[in-house]
Amino acid sequence: MSKMKKCKSCGEEVNSKAVVCPKCGVKCGKPVYKKGWFILLAAIVVIGIIGSNGGENSDTSSVVINESAPESKEVVPTENITYTAYNVSQLLNDLSANALKAEETYNKQYVKLKGELSVVDSDGKYISLTAEDGSFHLIDVQCYIKNDEQKSKVVNMNVGDEVVLKGKIKSIGEIMGYQLDIDEIE
Repeated sequence: MSKMKKCKSCGEEVNSKAVVCPKCGVKCGKPVYKKGWFILLAAIVVIGIIGSNGGENSDTSSVVINESAPESKEVVPTENITYTAYNVSQLLNDLSANALKAEETYNKQYVKLKGELSVVDSDGKYISLTAEDGSFHLIDVQCYIKNDEQKSKVVNMNVGDEVVLKGKIKSIGEIMGYQLDIDEIE
C-alpha cells in the first residue's frame, strides 16, 4: 500500500509516488537540485574541478612584483640561485653507474654544466650536450631553450663546440639521460 502525502499547493491527499497533484496539477516531487543523485553528481564535478586546478600551478617559488613604475611591472625572483659546476662526463658516468643515486644527487639541482654540443634541434626547442672526453655514451643531456635570446646564441653554435650553460635539471632517466631547463648560455 502506497503512502499518502499532502499537496503543497492545494492540501489534497496525494499518492507519495505521484509526480503531479490530480486536483491542481502542481508537481509533487522534490526539485531536481534537492535529489540525492544530483547532489552527488554536483559534488563529483566540484571535486574534479578543484583536482584539475590543484596540480596546474605546482611551482611554489615566490616572486615579487615591482610596482614602482605603474606603466611596467617587472617580475623579480626573491631567491638567489647558486649553480654547482659539473662537466657532462661526470653526470653521464654517475648515471651509468647508478641511476637511482644520480636521480637523488642531481635532480632539481641548479647546475653550471660544461660539455660538447652534440645536437641542435631544427625547431630551436633544445640542444644536447655530451661528454667532452671523447667517451661514448648512449645518453646525453637534453637542454631546453626558453627564450629568443638563448635561441640567438644557439644559432651561432656548431656540433662539437664546447658549451657552458647554467640551468636546472628537471628530470633524470637511465634511458633518456638528463633534461635541463636553460637559464643562461655562457
